[in-house]
Amino acid sequence: MSHDAGRGRGRAPRHPALHARRRPGDQSLHDPPRRQPARPARAALVPRSAVSLVRPPGDAEFAALTELAAEVTGPDRAGAFVRSYLEQHHLLVADRAGAVVGLLAYRTDWFQCTFVSLVSVRSDVRRQGVARELFRSVEEMSPSPRLFSSTVETNAISIQMHGALGFTPSGHIDNLPQGYRELLFYKALLPGRRR
Repeated sequence: MSHDAGRGRGRAPRHPALHARRRPGDQSLHDPPRRQPARPARAALVPRSAVSLVRPPGDAEFAALTELAAEVTGPDRAGAFVRSYLEQHHLLVADRAGAVVGLLAYRTDWFQCTFVSLVSVRSDVRRQGVARELFRSVEEMSPSPRLFSSTVETNAISIQMHGALGFTPSGHIDNLPQGYRELLFYKALLPGRRR
């Protein structure tokens, strides 16, 4: 009689985390509790529970958009970048309580696919779902079933965010002026997630 671990009759399935290998720094149930370092207080300019409204940008928001874009493109390129995407109507903003807290620029002519060229979220509201809401909006309006995005290889937070949003690595581009490799990410959009 054979015995399949985890699939035996009358036995509950085993959780995969129970069989995962321990990595250096992991704590088991038998180790004494570790003290967690105190977390710095967040600047609470916008309530954490506030939901962002994703919308096209208003005419009077150019300065706020340029400031957000400058965090990614640098201050020298931000104004021209924002102006270009405003003219194409390919900018989305995340709005909380009347303030612009996020920006996403995209294009729909990249090899007949939708490509997110920039996403930036105000530092005091990061890790609160703002980028997720911006990406969800561009997914819903994408004319293509293929969504691409990219980030530089040194941006660990963006790489982690892309994975959390369901993107998979799709390649890289070398020899760009900034000196870093640009990583490409891909996400197949389900028919109900776009127009």
